[in-house]
Amino acid sequence: MTGLLAQPVAVVLALAAAICFASANVLQQRVACTLPSQAAFDTGVLVRLFRRPLWLLGFGAVIASISLQAAALGTGRLVVIEPVLASSLLFALALSSWVERRHMRPVQWAASIATFAGLAIFLVASQPSGGQQLAGTRPLAFAAVGAFAVAGVAILIAIRLHAIKRALVLGIGGGIAAGVTDALTKTVASIAGSRELAVFTDPRLYLLVVVGLMTYTMQQNGYRAAALAAFLPAIMAIWGIARLSSSSAAPVPATEPEPPIAAVLPVHAALPVPVIPPDE
Repeated sequence: MTGLLAQPVAVVLALAAAICFASANVLQQRVACTLPSQAAFDTGVLVRLFRRPLWLLGFGAVIASISLQAAALGTGRLVVIEPVLASSLLFALALSSWVERRHMRPVQWAASIATFAGLAIFLVASQPSGGQQLAGTRPLAFAAVGAFAVAGVAILIAIRLHAIKRALVLGIGGGIAAGVTDALTKTVASIAGSRELAVFTDPRLYLLVVVGLMTYTMQQNGYRAAALAAFLPAIMAIWGIARLSSSSAAPVPATEPEPPIAAVLPVHAALPVPVIPPDE
């Protein structure tokens, strides 16, 4: 594709990815919040959600979003695409408001826009020039243990809190776990591309499965606890710095082009998270 068309096409792909991810968030939150459970944190939430067709539709939207992001990041410049992908926060909150037939208050929109604007500025200002495609098993294992430790602390704190604060704490723990999941995904995708079937003998694949399931469990429990406005900004904000840190941990030579990202979940950045006030 010519340089003249590459950037506009990449922006359109990124916008479609953001809308798909926003739709997935809304669909999955609507299903998760209806699950009958007395537990503040349900460890088996995914087993029950996989039986719900609407939730599976949301899962399909996640897969579509990942594919569109990969296409966008392979076509356009990272510094242009990342802020567009970050707009999924605003799309998700707007779609959720429309589906639930309620109006977000001006203060809620102001907090949402502040999160998005700060996130976009951070991504543009902090864009790494390259990254380490293949991380070793030991550092990834340490990162996975750290993610589980943080998630455990977040869960212990969350189960003692009111629903809205519980969602916020789960979002913080889940965001850190999601950053580790991204690092594992990047490494496993690189191994699969170069070694093909040998990926099944690599322990990093199984680390990805375990950490990914834990991350998704945190996310769905956050959806159970409160509306998207209470949970989504927190996980999106924390997710980004963990992901950005992993991508810039070991710079590549200046002559090497910016590596495409084969599997990246929506971009976020760790900024002071404005808590979006809930509806009264």
